[in-house]
Amino acid sequence: MIIDPPQLAQCLSEPDARMTELAKSHGMSPASATAIARIDEIMGRIRRGISKREFGREVIRQIDPSLDVGHLDAMFAIAMPSTGHGDAEVTVGLVAVRLGLDPSRASRLTSEIVEKGYARRVASQSDARRIGLELTEQGHEFARVVRETKLRMFNTALHGWREDELVIFAELLDRFSTWTRPEPPKSTDPTA
Repeated sequence: MIIDPPQLAQCLSEPDARMTELAKSHGMSPASATAIARIDEIMGRIRRGISKREFGREVIRQIDPSLDVGHLDAMFAIAMPSTGHGDAEVTVGLVAVRLGLDPSRASRLTSEIVEKGYARRVASQSDARRIGLELTEQGHEFARVVRETKLRMFNTALHGWREDELVIFAELLDRFSTWTRPEPPKSTDPTA
């Protein structure tokens, strides 16, 4: 079945009536139920774009087609600032944790970016038995270009937004992004 462009646009821009009805059946107002259905549809579009890794693929195509998006992730895991919770030195194990990968996959990715000249192995300052990782100048330059590319994309996507809209959007997006994280356990200590 072929869907013509106006029909496709309608499918992608109208909230799912079943989701709206379900939300209403759970006590939501019609406006809130429609908003929930719209959020569901928008999240689907975002998820599809993210799952295709469109941004990463485009940046890599422009800068170094020999890389893949896993290399991009590994470079940013190495470049990520320390949180002060035992992650001052970046190791393959920390890259695995930051990316949610098994250690062997993280080891392959970091070895590949070392071979390509984007990162280097360095001796640990706290434990001579450990090997750390850091970006090379080439890796830092790659990260800089990625950040500039992101900024251009954000500027294009958010052109015309007022400052207060950007601030509110960032706050609401951050608040919304926690929906998949478990809530911290409630304290049973009455003095807490």
